[in-house]
Amino acid sequence: MELYQIAADCLEKKHYKDKMYIESLRDGTFGFHGRPLLWLWRFSSRQKKVEIDNEGNGKWKDAINWQDEFQDTNKPLVVDIGSGMGTCILGLASTSANIHDKLPIEWSQCNYAGVDLNQALVRFGNGVASRWPDARKGRVKFFCCPADDFLSNLKSYHGRSTLIMVNFPSPYRLDASERGNLQLPSAENFMVTSKLFELISVLAANDTNERYFMFQTKCEDVAVYLKNECLSNGMEGITAGDKAVENIDTIYSQKSVPKRVKEWLRIEPLAERAEGNLFWSQPILPLDCLPETEIQCLSENKVVHRCLFKYKNT
Repeated sequence: MELYQIAADCLEKKHYKDKMYIESLRDGTFGFHGRPLLWLWRFSSRQKKVEIDNEGNGKWKDAINWQDEFQDTNKPLVVDIGSGMGTCILGLASTSANIHDKLPIEWSQCNYAGVDLNQALVRFGNGVASRWPDARKGRVKFFCCPADDFLSNLKSYHGRSTLIMVNFPSPYRLDASERGNLQLPSAENFMVTSKLFELISVLAANDTNERYFMFQTKCEDVAVYLKNECLSNGMEGITAGDKAVENIDTIYSQKSVPKRVKEWLRIEPLAERAEGNLFWSQPILPLDCLPETEIQCLSENKVVHRCLFKYKNT
């Protein structure tokens, strides 16, 4: 709460005109919508990318005792891998939105776990969740550890992992000689690995309940890669219906073609495109639960590539 008081003091000293936002910081009602989400996106986008080195530094050392983290470990669990500022699951834990016909999850009855390597972002999410005095308390927790380690621990969670999300992972470099953003990982160190999909498959095995997987990315090549990985790992794509992307170039013509897409198509001119009935042109999650990066894309008229999958019941 002290952080919000300091933020309010700074805005007042700068003679910020929007008194409503200052008051929301002081009384703890500062919400995740519109302008606040853009502020959080600007902060998170400036964070240095955290990687695990070849010696394993940064690996999670301890097993998770789920009873210490959640009040009721029998509740279904929603997981956000690479959760950033945590706005997506903080929003889902608070939403009153109706159940989506393509994603039949009763949000108010779930626990929520965010996973990120950046300790500052994890502390932010846990700080917000710790201030909740109502029924949301004890249902949200953020963990600072690699995704693979978290999913390995998830095997001992009493309930089921009903939804696992990957929202806007840092893209890999297109090729080893790329001189652009040197913070980007190589393809071999991309967060969403084959091991990650194997771990999710293990969680879904022999479970008659439907489990869902969703990803979102700004990078078309990453979207195509993730879509094909999902299909090859036994997931069933959920079609977007009238919200499907029929032609991605038509959408780019209404917005703009990202520099990365131009470079990708220069390298692979016959590449598969992020279009068809598995790619969603509109948000899948409730509108009051969008990640800060998705809000940034919508506000700046940038393309977002989205897919939703479920594991086939066996």
